[in-house]
Amino acid sequence: MAEEVLRCFDNNKGLLIEAGTGVGKSFAYLIPAILSRRKTIISTSSLALQDQLVGKDLVFLQKALPQKFSFGILKGKNNYVCLKREREYTGTGNSYERFRGWLAKTKTGQMAELPFIPEFWPEVCGDPQDCNGRKCPFYVPCFYYRHYRGLHKKDILVVNHHLLIHDLLSDFNILPFHEQLVIDEAAEVEDVISRVLGSRLTYSRTMWLLYRLKGLKIIVDHLFADVKAFFDRGDIDSGPVFPIPAHVTELLRGLREKFAVDKTLSTLDKQRKSAADDEIKDRIETTIGFLKSFAGDVDDFIGQADANKVYYMEVSGTTLEFKSNLVECQIPFQILIDKYDSTIMTSATLTSGGNFDFLKKRLGIQDFEEKVIGSPFDYKKQSLLYIDKNLPKPDRANEKIFQQESLGVMEDLISASRGRTLVLFTSYRHLHFAAENITIPYPFKSQGDMPPARLIEWFKDTPDSVLFATATFWQGVDIKGDKLSLVIIDKLPFSSPADPLYQERCKRLGKRWFYDLALPSAILRLRQGFGRLIRGRNEYGVVAILDRRVVESSYGPTILSSLQEVNITHSVEDVRQFFA
Repeated sequence: MAEEVLRCFDNNKGLLIEAGTGVGKSFAYLIPAILSRRKTIISTSSLALQDQLVGKDLVFLQKALPQKFSFGILKGKNNYVCLKREREYTGTGNSYERFRGWLAKTKTGQMAELPFIPEFWPEVCGDPQDCNGRKCPFYVPCFYYRHYRGLHKKDILVVNHHLLIHDLLSDFNILPFHEQLVIDEAAEVEDVISRVLGSRLTYSRTMWLLYRLKGLKIIVDHLFADVKAFFDRGDIDSGPVFPIPAHVTELLRGLREKFAVDKTLSTLDKQRKSAADDEIKDRIETTIGFLKSFAGDVDDFIGQADANKVYYMEVSGTTLEFKSNLVECQIPFQILIDKYDSTIMTSATLTSGGNFDFLKKRLGIQDFEEKVIGSPFDYKKQSLLYIDKNLPKPDRANEKIFQQESLGVMEDLISASRGRTLVLFTSYRHLHFAAENITIPYPFKSQGDMPPARLIEWFKDTPDSVLFATATFWQGVDIKGDKLSLVIIDKLPFSSPADPLYQERCKRLGKRWFYDLALPSAILRLRQGFGRLIRGRNEYGVVAILDRRVVESSYGPTILSSLQEVNITHSVEDVRQFFA
C-alpha cells in the first residue's frame, strides 16, 4: 500500500485504495507522506481518529524514521474556549467555578483537556459565525489562533472531514496549505459535504441572536415569546416532514418580518460607526454577519428554491428544527480535489460488490487509480458467520414480531459467547425494545447511557459485558483481544425510507434506486459492522446477522460476495461449538 501511495504522490495522481483490517493503513499513507517531503493534509472522520494519529502513530514515526518532519493537528473552533465569548458569559455554580479554575491554568484552551464537559460549553467555545478573526481584540491571546499561527510550518496536518469541507466552503481560507491530501474513512465524505453545504435553523440559534441583539440595546423583548411559540411545536410529528408545508413557511415569513432585518442592520451599522470600544465594535460586526447569515437561511427555507437541496423539518427534543442537505455532491467534491496536486482516498471499506463504482458515481470520481489490498487475517479460521433463516422477514409489516422473536435468538447467541458482545441495530426503536426486554446474566449498557468514548471504556473494562448500539458504532470502534467475541447485526442496514435526503436521491435515480444506491450503501455499512470483530491475527469470533434476506433474496449473493471469505452456519449450536 505504501508503494502505491508514494507512487501516486510522486506522479501527482489520485488513488482509491481499500486496505483490509490489519494492513496497517495509517502507517501506509503516513510514511509516504513523510518521505515525499511535501506538505500533506490528512483528513479523518472523527476527533478520536485525529487524536490517535497525532498522539500515537505520528509520535512513533517521528522516533522510528531517520527523516526529520513536523506535524500538527487542527480541530474546529468549537473545540477551543473563546476568550471573547467567555468574557461575555456570566455563569455561577460549582461547574462554572471548576471551569474558571481550569481556564486560569490551561495552555491550549482545548475542550479535550477538560476533565468534564460543562453544559454551558456552547456559550463559551469558539463559533465561526461569532468570530472576527484578526479584527477581534482577543486575536493575539486567542487559543485557536495561537495554535493556528504555527501550523503553516508543519509538514503533516491532521484535520477531520468537517473541517476539510468547511475549508472548501471558505474558498480554502481555513487550512494553511493545499499540496497533498489523504482522505481516510473516505466513504463518509459525501455525507459530510451534504451536511456542511446545507443549512440549519434552530431554536437555540435564534435565541442566541435575540440575546445578542438585546445586549446591544436593540429592542427585541417582544420577540422572545413569538420565537418560543413558533419553535415549540407539539402538533408536528417527530419524524421528518418533507417538503416543508406552505402554512409553516408562511409562519416563518411572519417571524422574519418581526425581526425587521433591514432596519436592525441599519441600526447596528450606525452603532458600529460610533463605537469607541474595540470589544463593542467587534461584537457589533460579528452580530451583523450573524444576522445576515440567519436572514439568508430563513429566506432559503421560505423559498425552498435550490433544486440541488432537499428541505425538511423535524422535532428535536421539544423544538422544531429546519434542515437542508445537498443532494448531489459531485461538483463540490471535484472543486475540493482540484485544489490539491494529489488525493489519496482510503478505508477498510470502500468497495461494494467488489468494485469502486458506487463511490465513483456518488462523488463523480474520474481518472483515479484503483487498488484493493485484502486483510492478512484468516477469516475462515478465525471467524464464523451465523445467518438466521427462521426469524420473520424484518420488513415493516413484521416489525413487532421480528423484534419479539429476535430477542430470543440474541439471548441464545450472547449465552453462547458468554457475553463479550456488541449488538448493532439499524434503529433506536429496536435498540430500546431489546434493552428493555432482554434477559441475560451479563452486564449491559445501551448507546445514550453515557458518552460514546466512555461506553467503549466501560465495555473494555467490564468482563463479559454486552453493548447495544447503533449509528456511529457501526464504524471506528476498535476493541482488540477477547473483550469482543460476538457482533450481532439485527438486519441489513438499508437507509430509512423516512430520510428526506435518501428519498430524494432515490427519486432522482428512478428505477435504478435500489441497485445504484440502496444496496451498495447497505453493503458498505454491513462491511463496516462486520469489521468491528477481528482486529488481530490471534482473535476469534462470530458475526451474526438476523436477517433472512441475506440468503433468500435475489441480491443475497452480492452481499455475501462483498464480505470476507468465511464459513457460514444457520445453527446456534454451531456457534456454541465455536466458542466451546
